[in-house]
Amino acid sequence: MLKPRRRAALVVTAAATIASTVALALPAQAVTMPIWPSTGYIPTGCDTNITWTPTSPTAWTFNYTDSGTPHVTGVHIGTGAGSTSVVAPSGASLITQVFSTETCSGVANVILGLEYNGAVLIQTPTTPATTDAFHATSTYAMPVKPDNAGYYQVFATRVYRRYDAFTIDQDFRLTASTASVTSGIIDAGPWMAQKFYVLRATTLSNALSAAKVKKGKTVKATAQLKYATNTGYVVDAGDKVVVQTKVGTGKWVSNATLTTNSSGVVSYTFVLSATTQVRFIHNAVLSGKFTTGVASAIRTVKRA
Repeated sequence: MLKPRRRAALVVTAAATIASTVALALPAQAVTMPIWPSTGYIPTGCDTNITWTPTSPTAWTFNYTDSGTPHVTGVHIGTGAGSTSVVAPSGASLITQVFSTETCSGVANVILGLEYNGAVLIQTPTTPATTDAFHATSTYAMPVKPDNAGYYQVFATRVYRRYDAFTIDQDFRLTASTASVTSGIIDAGPWMAQKFYVLRATTLSNALSAAKVKKGKTVKATAQLKYATNTGYVVDAGDKVVVQTKVGTGKWVSNATLTTNSSGVVSYTFVLSATTQVRFIHNAVLSGKFTTGVASAIRTVKRA
């Protein structure tokens, strides 16, 4: 059986970089891509000039050519599911996934173009993450710290198909192949408009001036908001915090939107009418500091 030639990875120099805290890429969860499924595979979407060659009275081969175009069907960037990732001072691995398909000979590899806050960050080869070359997933892993918070987008991809020609036997198993010599296809799609956010982790305290007071007396609730940096948590001054209360078995009510002072502190005073629960809410900020949403612990003040 002829062995397919391995395509050398195309390494493209990054057009720009962000903060120096983005170091070299972490190793991706690489897999060994088989040259063809051992159980056989029936190609689809190939050129129509398929030829049939008998090799014995009971065996034969099919000869295919493939001039098809592989396509990217979707992308995802993050430390997990969803479009936002939260990063603490310890940092995290930000994984970019590219999903592509080519149902004749399969996808050979994918070159990824990544943007950070609207500017080109890097162009780089990806690593196969599944053994299915026909509906492929490839990845690029990059360490991030809180100071790398912002939004990330895949702005372009170059996708390579595996073979220009190949032969399979009557059981649809590969017997020969010729690696593709194309320079790849620059693909585009609606996935280019998707923004994926890396947000700084936040903390929000909650303290009451008293745990039990008489009806008609005032209670003061105080909270402090902090956000993650590369070296630890610092106070978040000038940001918004919502204070909510729930009286008895009633519903949560938003009472005020407060702005943190230079110490990251807000306070709220209310008159007690019955047992009341208090909490503070900080909503995610998708610009500027790029901080994640957080809810404080719930504190209760009882009627004496």
